[in-house]
Amino acid sequence: MSAATQTTQVLDIFQETSDTQTFRLNTYFAYKPGQSISLLVPGDPKKRFYSLSSSPTEKGYISITIKADRENPALYGSLFTLEKGSPVEIAGPMGSFSLPDPLTGPFYFIAGGSGVTPFRGMIRYLRDVQPATECWLLHSVKSPDDLIFKEEFLEWSKNSVFRYIPTFTRWQDATEEAETGRIGETLLRKHLTLTQGTFFLCGPKLFVTDMEHVLINLQVSPESIRREQW
Repeated sequence: MSAATQTTQVLDIFQETSDTQTFRLNTYFAYKPGQSISLLVPGDPKKRFYSLSSSPTEKGYISITIKADRENPALYGSLFTLEKGSPVEIAGPMGSFSLPDPLTGPFYFIAGGSGVTPFRGMIRYLRDVQPATECWLLHSVKSPDDLIFKEEFLEWSKNSVFRYIPTFTRWQDATEEAETGRIGETLLRKHLTLTQGTFFLCGPKLFVTDMEHVLINLQVSPESIRREQW
């Protein structure tokens, strides 16, 4: 599928956390959950690539969710001053980081920080088209304030086939619904009873590499691991 370029507008903006926003764009095209688009903002000559956080089942728009990088003046001074109606140039869809066909679960999504972005679209898609498919989401962040899409995931986790497991690396008040520390063998063994299925990893390069090593140590087949990193 070739990536088509178009100009569209910001339809709406949602504040997910103190430094993360979802931009809903006034366009729609066929794509696979987890795919990406490129984005050009007026005044910023650099083309940037973002995973779609929306699901193809959400018609009439597409969404991207972006964590602010205040150390990058060009990005912060362009993208995070956008308003409703602002024009942007996009191209897509692109990328192969997506759910398999057929949708044979279970699915395990392991995210570091804003790496949870494509998983929101994937999980929403599974809920809409195959709601009995079991899936887990393990999300590693510094503190509860960094949890993106928290309210949606908590609501979805009321369905027994979806398990939502946040873990915090700089926060110590663990509960039954949350963990502390990095994702490792101990945490995975505690929550995952099977190593069959498809494992999706997304986040910073070091996080993804470490998680791949952990999964292989747990006897997960490398062919069952899909990864996206930056």
